[in-house]
Amino acid sequence: MRQKTTWDEKLGIVLMVVSAALLGVSVYLCFCNDIWYDELFTMGLGNQSLSGLISVTARDVHPPLYYMIVKLALMIGGSFFSGPEQVVLAKLVSVLPFVLCLVYAATKVRKHFGMLTAGLFSFLVITMPQMADYTVEIRMYGYAVFFITAGMLHAYELTGERSSVTCKMAGTNDKISGAEYNTKKSYVNWMAITVYALLALYTHYFAAVAALMIYAYLFFAFLAEQKLKQKILPFLCSGFACVIGYLPWMIGVVTAQVGRVKENYWIQPVSLRTLGGCVKFLFKPAFTTEWLNNLLAVVLFVLYGGLLVVTLLHYLKSEKEQHLKKAFFLAGCVDCLIGIVIFGFAASFLVRPIFVYRYMLPAMGVFWLAFAIMLGNIKDRKVLLLPILAVVILVGLRDYRAFYGEEMWKKLQMEVTESALEQIEEDDIIIYNFDQAQGVVSYYLNNETYLWYGNTEELIVEMYPYNHSLVEGEFSDEAGIARIKEFLREGKDVWFLGSGNAREEILQKWVESGMGFEEKDSVMIERYWFNLYKISPLTL
Repeated sequence: MRQKTTWDEKLGIVLMVVSAALLGVSVYLCFCNDIWYDELFTMGLGNQSLSGLISVTARDVHPPLYYMIVKLALMIGGSFFSGPEQVVLAKLVSVLPFVLCLVYAATKVRKHFGMLTAGLFSFLVITMPQMADYTVEIRMYGYAVFFITAGMLHAYELTGERSSVTCKMAGTNDKISGAEYNTKKSYVNWMAITVYALLALYTHYFAAVAALMIYAYLFFAFLAEQKLKQKILPFLCSGFACVIGYLPWMIGVVTAQVGRVKENYWIQPVSLRTLGGCVKFLFKPAFTTEWLNNLLAVVLFVLYGGLLVVTLLHYLKSEKEQHLKKAFFLAGCVDCLIGIVIFGFAASFLVRPIFVYRYMLPAMGVFWLAFAIMLGNIKDRKVLLLPILAVVILVGLRDYRAFYGEEMWKKLQMEVTESALEQIEEDDIIIYNFDQAQGVVSYYLNNETYLWYGNTEELIVEMYPYNHSLVEGEFSDEAGIARIKEFLREGKDVWFLGSGNAREEILQKWVESGMGFEEKDSVMIERYWFNLYKISPLTL
C-alpha cells in the first residue's frame, strides 16, 4: 500500500521544483554574450590548443581542469555558436554543476536526510547570497562547489557502515551478504571520493583545501567510531592516489606559481575586518535597503550558529549511532569552509595576501547543505521551522530576483553597446586608458588596440595578439601623443574608448597637442563603462 505523502515531503518537492525552475531561468540568462576580464581569460584559454591552454594556465594562478571543460564544450558546440556567441555556450557550461548538485540532492541527500532537506539544499545552493551569480559566470567556482559537495556526500556513506543485512542483487534473485554488499558500496564511495578530490585539486587551490578537509572529516569520524584500523588502508590508498594524480602539476607548476605570487599579486592584506567581510559574503542578502540587509545578515548568522550548536549538542548527547554520524558530518561540512578561511589567513600572513571572499565558494555547497540538514531536524514545525523557513525563502527569492534583474540590465546594456561598436570599422585603431576594458572589448572587435599608460598583460597579449601597449618601454605623454599622430598621418581612423575620470585629463592633453575629438556614445559591457570618442587631427 502506498504511503501518504507527508507535509515535509510535499514542501521538499515544491522547493526542488522551484530550484529546477530557477536553474531554467539561469539557462535563459546565459543567452547574452557579455563578459568581464576574468571571463575573457577563460574564453581565451578555451580557444587555445590543449598544449597552449596548459602552458598559459601554468603561467597564471589557477589549475587547468575548468578551462579544459570549457574548451571541450566549445569544441562540441562550435558549429552552433561561433565568434563572440561562444560566450553563451561557456555560460551554459556554468549551469551544469548546479544541475548536478540538484541530482545529488534528489538522490543521496534525500536518501540520507529526507525530502525536506533535499529540497532545502536544492534551494539554498542556488539562491543564498552570491550563489546565483556563479550559475552563469564563466569561472570555475560552480564546479568546485559540486566536486566538494559530492565528495562529502560519498564520504558520509563510508561512516557508520553496518554489515548485518542481506540484500538482493539488483535485477537478479541472487542474495549477497551485508558484508559483501558494503564492500562493493565502500569501493564505489572510495573511488568517488578519490576522483572528486582529484578533480577539486585541478579546479582551484582553495578547493584543494576543502578536499583535504573531507579526508580530515573521514579520519576523525572513523576514529570516533573506533573503525580507524579497519578503514586506514582504503583511506591511505585514496589519499595516495590523489597525491600521485596531482604530483605532475604540483612539481611542474605549483611551485613556480607560488613564486610568482610571492613576487607580485593584486590581493590586499587581510585583517580582523576580513572576518566580518566573510560573514557578509555568506549571509548578506540583496534587498534595496542597506540596514535591512545588515539586519538579515546578522539574523541568518545567529540562526546558523545557534542551530549548529543546538543540533550538535542534541546529536552528541544521543546514544544513537546514526546521530553521532550526523554530528560529525555537520561539523565536517562547516569545517570545510572554516579550513579555507584559516588556510587563507595563515598563507596571507606567512607568504603574502592570497585570500578573497569568493575563495570560500568551493565549500559553500556543503556549508548550506549543513544548514538544510539542521532545518530539517527541527521538530517544532509551526513555532520554529515555519518562521525560519519564511526568512530563508524570502532572502533566497530576493537574492535570485536581484541577480535576475542585474543580468537582464546587463543584457540590455550589451545590446546598446553592440550597436555602438558597429561605428568602428575593421581597420580603425582603438586607444584605451584601462587595460581590462581593452581586453574585454577586443574579444568582440579584432581591431589593433593600444593602451595609454602601462603595459597590456602578457598572457592576454598571447591569447589576443592584437592588443598592444601604445609605447614600447617607458611611457611618456609625449611619446604616446606622437604615436597617435603617426596613426592619423597614415590616414587611420582613431577611436578612444575612455574609462573613468582619467579620460577627461587625457583628452585635454590631446587637445593641447593639436588633436580634436567628438564624443559618439557612452556604453557598458558587463561592468565596464566607457565613452566612445572619434579622434581627429586639428594640427599635425
